[in-house]
Amino acid sequence: MNKDKLEFVSAIITNNEGNVLLLKRRKDLKLDPGKYDLCSGHMKEGEVPTQTMYREIAEEIGVKQGEIKNIERVGDIITPHEKLNNTTTHMYLIQIDLSEEEINNRLKNVEEPEMENAQYVKNLNILRNVQKYSDFMRSIYTEELEEVFKTVQEKLNDREELKRKQWEEGR
Repeated sequence: MNKDKLEFVSAIITNNEGNVLLLKRRKDLKLDPGKYDLCSGHMKEGEVPTQTMYREIAEEIGVKQGEIKNIERVGDIITPHEKLNNTTTHMYLIQIDLSEEEINNRLKNVEEPEMENAQYVKNLNILRNVQKYSDFMRSIYTEELEEVFKTVQEKLNDREELKRKQWEEGR
């Protein structure tokens, strides 16, 4: 990690059905209380983005590396920051096989919880609309983020097509 810039990771987490996990921050936090968020965090010195992503997922929602079915880097976004101009967020698409209830139960056992609750939303457009028009944590909707959403949608479509082909072959 370069000391002259901040680097973050952020994950769009999906389940086997392609639903997207949306997290709500606790209302008593100093930073962005009650706002919606993805599983995100800053890179520590000596970490590479995937290490940070695994650490943040474990810290924020209690999901361990071995429980992640798939992790794909889907882009980097140059993000505005009040102190630095060259802040980068490394974006990931993560697939896990946990229900909303299981994740919410794990949130109760997180050591220093930031998240109040988690819910799966039916599709990426809901996340996109929350990001664009709602009370989303510090994120600014940009063309770069739209490109990440397009990449994620293509990957979700590919997953759905693969499931359909496997189903047809199994008939």
